[in-house]
Formats: sequence, structure tokens, C-alpha cells
Amino acid sequence: MARNLYKEKIRRHRADINIGKNGIHMNLINEVKRILEEYGVVKVRILRNARNGVSDDDIARLVRSVDAIIVDSRGYTYILMARKILKSSSRINSERSKELG
Repeated sequence: MARNLYKEKIRRHRADINIGKNGIHMNLINEVKRILEEYGVVKVRILRNARNGVSDDDIARLVRSVDAIIVDSRGYTYILMARKILKSSSRINSERSKELG
């Protein structure tokens, strides 16, 4: 399940969230949380005018605050996945391997 969500986000060219000149603020964090709760994965892009103001440490803080992990980063684009999706996906995979083994 997690792999399918990830592949879908990679194929999709547009980002769900664009970080602009205002940087990372509370409304942006709330929107990322909302999308993660609804879909389990979100694609975040740092726009050109914000690249000097937003660092990798800022993205790491964003990820911690929304309880997600970075599953892919290419340039200034990041794909975040909710931890609960990964936990449920790994639990399903371990149950399937027990059934097969």
C-alpha cells in the first residue's frame, strides 16, 4: 500500500504543497497534516524565491511536527509519508510473509 502511494506521487508532476517566500508557517503545517491524514502522502516543493530562506533543517522540523518521514527527495521536492501508513504497511507485509512461510 505504501509503495503504491509513493509511486503515484512520483508520477504526478505537481506538488501538493508549495513553500513560498513566507517559508514554513503554521497554516502550511496544518495543511500538510490535513493532507497526510486524508491521503497518507504529500509532495512538498520549495519554490525558487524561498530556496535561500528554507533549509534542510527546516524541512526536518516540518517532518517531525507532522509525524511523517521523507521517503524521497529530489532537488527541492520532497515526498513525505505518514508514519501510520508505513507501520500498517509493514504489519500487513509481515502478516503475508507469515502466511506464505
